Amino acid sequence: MAITTAEHRRDRALGVRRAFFGPLTRVLNPLIRRMAGRAGVPLVGLVRHRGRRSRILYQAPVAIGVTETVLLIPLTFGPRSDWCRNVLASGECEVKLRGVEYLAQNAEVVDDLSVRSEIEAAFNPVLRFFLAAQGIHQFLRLHT
Repeated sequence: MAITTAEHRRDRALGVRRAFFGPLTRVLNPLIRRMAGRAGVPLVGLVRHRGRRSRILYQAPVAIGVTETVLLIPLTFGPRSDWCRNVLASGECEVKLRGVEYLAQNAEVVDDLSVRSEIEAAFNPVLRFFLAAQGIHQFLRLHT
């Protein structure tokens, strides 16, 4: 199966994000986790999920866009990141955003082209520009 030019660019963008941001997450995530999900903190929430095998409870700070019934999480490190794989395996997680707790279900990875109207509703134009500029085209969609 041949890889298209667009897929190759996406893979390269993911590799660049992982190389640049990956080491920073070990330092920044504990700091961001302290603020994430609190009232008055827009965009950054906490995803609480259990390990697929260990069943240990984890909390991942992530960017989250919200519509009336859907939470969209840009997959900065792709759908193979541990937290995303854990949520997909269980199909649900708890999300804390702006001081509000959600039970999020029906987890699925979606492409930006397939949920364009939801992305437009969930993220302002500046954030959409930065997501596109970073080459982020996949989102975890969760229903509240």
